[in-house]
Amino acid sequence: MMNFSVDEVEFALEKLGEDAPINELVDFITAAQIAEKLEESVDSLSCEEENDQNATNETLFGTMEKTLSLLEMGFSENEVSIAIEKFGSDVPITELADAMFTGHLSRSYIESKKLKSAASGSGLIHNVNEREDIETEDCSTTPVPQSGNINLGESSSKGKRPKEESLDGIPISNPQMKQSLNEKKREGKRPKQDHVGNASSFIDPPWLEEKIDPNVIPSFEVPRPAKSNSCKSVNKVVAKPPYFLYGNVVNLPYDGWVKISQFLYGIEPEFVNTQSFSAFNRNEGYVHNLPAENRFHILPKSPLTIQDAIPNTKKWWPSWDPRKQLNCMGSEVLGASKLCARLGNMLADSRGLLSSDQQKYILRQCQISNLIWVGLYKLCLAQPEHWERILGYPSDHTQPLENDLTHRLHLLQQSFQTDTLGYHLSVLKPIYPGGLTMLSVFSGFGGAAIALHRLGIHLKGVVAVETSEAKQKILRNWWQNTGQTGELVIIEDIQKLTSRRLESLIDKLGSIDFVICQNSNMKSTEEDTLPGFDFSLFNEFVRVLQRVRSMMQRRSSS
Repeated sequence: MMNFSVDEVEFALEKLGEDAPINELVDFITAAQIAEKLEESVDSLSCEEENDQNATNETLFGTMEKTLSLLEMGFSENEVSIAIEKFGSDVPITELADAMFTGHLSRSYIESKKLKSAASGSGLIHNVNEREDIETEDCSTTPVPQSGNINLGESSSKGKRPKEESLDGIPISNPQMKQSLNEKKREGKRPKQDHVGNASSFIDPPWLEEKIDPNVIPSFEVPRPAKSNSCKSVNKVVAKPPYFLYGNVVNLPYDGWVKISQFLYGIEPEFVNTQSFSAFNRNEGYVHNLPAENRFHILPKSPLTIQDAIPNTKKWWPSWDPRKQLNCMGSEVLGASKLCARLGNMLADSRGLLSSDQQKYILRQCQISNLIWVGLYKLCLAQPEHWERILGYPSDHTQPLENDLTHRLHLLQQSFQTDTLGYHLSVLKPIYPGGLTMLSVFSGFGGAAIALHRLGIHLKGVVAVETSEAKQKILRNWWQNTGQTGELVIIEDIQKLTSRRLESLIDKLGSIDFVICQNSNMKSTEEDTLPGFDFSLFNEFVRVLQRVRSMMQRRSSS
């Protein structure tokens, strides 16, 4: 799962033994990889050292110094190595950091470098066009160092991904690490890192201090237990409005949550199961700066069981089917009718007197496909109207997609459960008694707006970023059907949310009080229906969030 080769794993097992803990094996393999890279680097420099030893030493120390500084900022070993190899060690540290955030060097630096090379009669080592795009696998997922160390203000360049304004203020070297480096250099070895790959960094969020047992990491069900006070440790500056919430309804690996946390000021994720609020069983994760005290439920509360949410199933529900909630495993329309007919025939043939194995088989099929009992020996797929009721959406909310049952069901399953989300957003009601304005990034068909509306919070204005025309239509229909008096602005592409556009929206709406990102884990293409996290889209959310917070804080202080 960590992308180590078979040879590397076998070598580590041979040296440490098969009973060695996973974390020790990981450290051993990582140290071996670093040592190998250093050996290759030394070999490549040997010729130059013979020609000009002093110049080479100066370059080597300068490169190491920049490498350590970039590692301290939170970049991974792999990213730093590729960036320096791609752009050269003479590139300023701020440009290297920006390159790894944005995927390219700033055009002003490239052009100035090109002019200098032309004037001196020497060409660039790498073609300028090749330099514009850093070819790394992980640059789009680079973790942002914590806000306590670096100011996450507005980037000076429009349209870029998050960039710190105070990179120049970070010391070029750490004396203690520099001393360690010199000692290791004399030994011919490079210092061992305290992190593996890009799953963590030298600057880890505080919540990572409580490490997860490496033996249970691969399960990835809920990376950590839910904590109701997860935001009490949020930095006071970060806790100030505008408030924000990033929510993910898809199980992510542990290192995915680490990266998300590092992008969002090192705030600890809060995990919750929707079965505490509804007849739906799914783990959701939130990273937010909202207060954690004085939350309350949306009233009236939604039914907590399938039978209560869909009353006509009670009569037919067999005693050997213990299910109380639907799950997020899937509702495949293709072949569902044949499956239900086959299971019905099995029940009819046995006149309901099933063997233990038959009961287990039918129950398993019901769990996999979210089948419900609608008659004697009769099963059917849970329909969109059932999902809408269980997820807390208005009846026929997804009706505009009536001719595409599969798409309807997938969209509903990948949307917020509004009672669960509403419980966490309820703290906004006393803060904004007159209503609020919201920027909803990857808004889907309006889960966040519906949750706020169900809480009785007036929506003075909503800016919804959504590429899907079908979802846009559903949101517009809901806005009109519920008689919203605020202003709804729909933007198709998040990249159109430049600084100038955001300033214009804030002028128009008066403020942006709350920013939420929902379903950035979905691909941006209309055809994709399976969840898959896209860090490039998540990075765009972080960019927009930082712009909004910077603009609003600047206005409040002026």
